[in-house]
Amino acid sequence: MEIRALVLVAMAAMVLESAAATTYTVGAPDGLWDLQTNYGEWVAARTFHPGDKITFTYSPELHDLVEVSKAGYDACSNANNISAFRTGNDVVTLTAPGTRYFLCGLTGHCDSGMKIRIDVVAAGGSSSPVSPAAAPTSSAAASAASVSAGMTTAVGLAVLLVALHHAIVIKPSLS
Repeated sequence: MEIRALVLVAMAAMVLESAAATTYTVGAPDGLWDLQTNYGEWVAARTFHPGDKITFTYSPELHDLVEVSKAGYDACSNANNISAFRTGNDVVTLTAPGTRYFLCGLTGHCDSGMKIRIDVVAAGGSSSPVSPAAAPTSSAAASAASVSAGMTTAVGLAVLLVALHHAIVIKPSLS
């Protein structure tokens, strides 16, 4: 009986993990992290949720990736960056609802359009990207979105626990 319960838990964990996260390659399928891709159009066609991953693929000899604040994004400045990447295959996990800003830190690249704004919406949130006007504007709004995502996870966990309980407690008849 215990093995069956462990198998059930492992299967449920795999299903929840695969359903909860998506990996996106920035610019794909038609581009990469480069000077030719229209990132506004690319972002508009996707909805990002906590747990999703975004991969930036580029030639490290030609570009880099810098996460910046909104002020850095607006000014195309990486002077006070949040983090910097230079591998050419950088994966960023979107951990919470909110907005993340990225740009290429090489001179002139951001000004030429090599920057991207990623709006992350709570799980179960809008099926279309959050517009700048609809993005959380206060920590209270962000907290409410986080609580909503947590409640969705809690309900899923409760269903899993009930299923696990029945798998352990209800013994098959031997007739």
